[in-house]
Amino acid sequence: MTSPLPHRRALSLPTPAAKTWPATLLSLAIGAALAGPLSQAAAATPDEPAPRVYRIEAGPLGRALSLAAAGSGIALSFDPALTEGRSVAALNGRYTPAQAFERLLDGSGLELVQRADGSWTLRRLPAADAASALPALRVRAAALDGGADAAYRNKSAPVGVLGQKSLKDTPYSIEAYSRELMDNLQARSLADLTRFDAAISLGSDNLVTENNSLAVRGIGPDFYTGQKIDGRNVRVRAADLPLEHFDSVEILKGASALLYGFGAPGGVVNYTLKRAGDEPVRQLNTQLMDSGLVLLHGDLGGRFGDRQAFGYRVNLVGEGGDTYVDGARSGRASASLALDWRITPELNWRADALAAKHVRHGGYWALIPNSDGSTGNWGAGEPLDPIAGDKRLAPSFTRYGSRQQTWGSDLSWQFAPDWALSLAHRWSESGREFLAPAIFADAQGDYSMTFWSYANRFQSRDTQAQVSGQLQTGAVRHELSVGVLRTDTRSLNTPVDDGGNAGSGNLANPVDFANPFTRYTTNDADHEYDKVKLREVFATDTLHLGADWDIVAGLRRGTLDDRYSGYERSATTPTLATVYRPLAGLSVYASYVEALEQGSTAPETAANAGQVFEPMTSKQHEVGLKAEGERWSATAAYFRLIRGLSYTSADNVYSQDGEARYQGLELSAKARLTPQWLAGASAIWLDATGRKTTDGELEGKRIQGVARQQFAAMAEYRLAGLPLTFSAGARHIGKRPLDAANQWSVGAVTLLDAGARYQRRWAGNALTLRLNIDNLVDKAYWVTQAESSSLVQGAPRTVKLGAQIDF
Repeated sequence: MTSPLPHRRALSLPTPAAKTWPATLLSLAIGAALAGPLSQAAAATPDEPAPRVYRIEAGPLGRALSLAAAGSGIALSFDPALTEGRSVAALNGRYTPAQAFERLLDGSGLELVQRADGSWTLRRLPAADAASALPALRVRAAALDGGADAAYRNKSAPVGVLGQKSLKDTPYSIEAYSRELMDNLQARSLADLTRFDAAISLGSDNLVTENNSLAVRGIGPDFYTGQKIDGRNVRVRAADLPLEHFDSVEILKGASALLYGFGAPGGVVNYTLKRAGDEPVRQLNTQLMDSGLVLLHGDLGGRFGDRQAFGYRVNLVGEGGDTYVDGARSGRASASLALDWRITPELNWRADALAAKHVRHGGYWALIPNSDGSTGNWGAGEPLDPIAGDKRLAPSFTRYGSRQQTWGSDLSWQFAPDWALSLAHRWSESGREFLAPAIFADAQGDYSMTFWSYANRFQSRDTQAQVSGQLQTGAVRHELSVGVLRTDTRSLNTPVDDGGNAGSGNLANPVDFANPFTRYTTNDADHEYDKVKLREVFATDTLHLGADWDIVAGLRRGTLDDRYSGYERSATTPTLATVYRPLAGLSVYASYVEALEQGSTAPETAANAGQVFEPMTSKQHEVGLKAEGERWSATAAYFRLIRGLSYTSADNVYSQDGEARYQGLELSAKARLTPQWLAGASAIWLDATGRKTTDGELEGKRIQGVARQQFAAMAEYRLAGLPLTFSAGARHIGKRPLDAANQWSVGAVTLLDAGARYQRRWAGNALTLRLNIDNLVDKAYWVTQAESSSLVQGAPRTVKLGAQIDF
């Protein structure tokens, strides 16, 4: 922590001209809720120069400081050895010069000081008792991005081919979840992590079987390309990657073709792997669930060698024991290694590997509500009342195993002051070992079960080359990116052991059947049944028209080749977006995105199982506001997305016919209200309906499994004078239709959470104790899946006690 010196000198710069009348009119239209904070942010005190716009790409610290000095109009010179081997994230936005240098130097151990002639230089932070003869620019350290002190707000995040960008000045809806938020929620799955984001559907965690229910604005991520690690594709059957190995998770909401490549418009989940920083990491985490599940996680990282050129990060995770389901068990293990080499300040190489496995017993694939509880009756019927999440419905022998392996490498070269080349490759394979039933049940709980036993393997190879840079044409500054992308995916399976009707009963007292099935492992999956190739080229140009206007334009040309369905289709999809900053701290944006996506495939349970439909083109329009102050941020987005409609009819035939229209309003806000209080809230109103079907039967009908409205809120209170923080959260999910004709639905549900954490020093080390209680009142509820009539029990009240020590 730094303290202001007696002779602090402000950077003195000319004040920009006042805003013109259009900005004044727009500021009046924003409303009283934002006008006060924004007008305060816009005003510059006599002792502090007014903010100005900085556009500095991520890269070497020395280059970033030089660009900031040029943009601030000050003379800066320093010893290059001070910044050698150091890099910084992008700086994009409107800041005072002091704020800009504060962000660039945060965590560097350096400070900016002024010479007698008025010029500026750098020096290492002096020791506490050192005398200083120079007046220094020393500003209060900003709250760490993504941390509790910043209300878990991230000011920047990776945005696909555009690189690291300021979220406020990006014309897309992106939510970034930080490592500190994951830790404080004790999140072990995306369902845990996204619980307070209303735009993300209520999900099932990964303790029972697979957690495939994640949907963004009512649409699930693309099965082939919807998940990434460090921006490169990983083929994962479910959202099942172990969160302990990642520094952050970013979810791009809506269509993403320009930024990440062709795919379904249900958003992209990008996992940012933990890597070595400038400070060493020595951390041990433990967690105990009230059911008896025990977790142990170690995290080790640091740098070594000449100029600290080599970095490493190692994470090891083990977990096992009973789950919250009666008589059910879970065991998992994972390991990751990330290496980097700063070959020169301009040339950096990184490599990483991650392996994970997870086996669960006592779960089921889905509960299918129908009229008579008979096996094979897929026509949705009245659902039975929710069943408590700790009650086991499936036989104890059921088993679901998942495995992941991935490795990646990337090389980045800053070959000119304003230009960089990046080459990146990622290989991944995930496996699925499935021995579980579908439960067909009527409203009285009479049921029958049918089992499947088989295994899958899903492989992906993803390679991208990209050149990025900037140039000036007259008064317009361009940020350019051009590149090529190749993605290959492949699917293999074993024979399917289909047991037919394995038994019947009533769910008030489920029968524990014997196991008559063959058990398969991923090593047995050697029959290729799906192979898809994507070849894409792209180009983007972000035009900066003065300090207040940006235009993002791009094209992506690609070919999608599906070997087994026998089609090959090419498309050129455009993207156009604009950002306007009428006031400091406020951005107004509009965007249009087109995307080519893989045609739907009839699920294994459909009468026409395996039928592959033609590719589709989706179109998305979005307008929104993003505002932020020193301690708060708020966003609003109105979107309209059109894609092909896929559904299963009452006679269990899967079809792709007509259009699905998703339009809605999404709001969110986060704030550090006082040093003691933190709060966040989000809401979505979503109209997801079918349109233009051949027979008109589904015209205006709501999409299965998607709620019309969802709300979420969370708060933390830190006791004054004590290292103790209490937390609380709530989420409400509206009624969801179960069948395509909207005859049956699942009722709304409200869930409550609570928690506490205690931080202190123990034996000279930082110790954090955490307590989280999810589903505080032990509510029974159903989890639904978009475009499906299937149900899964929601998790019961779950208590997690964790300890983290940094040594």
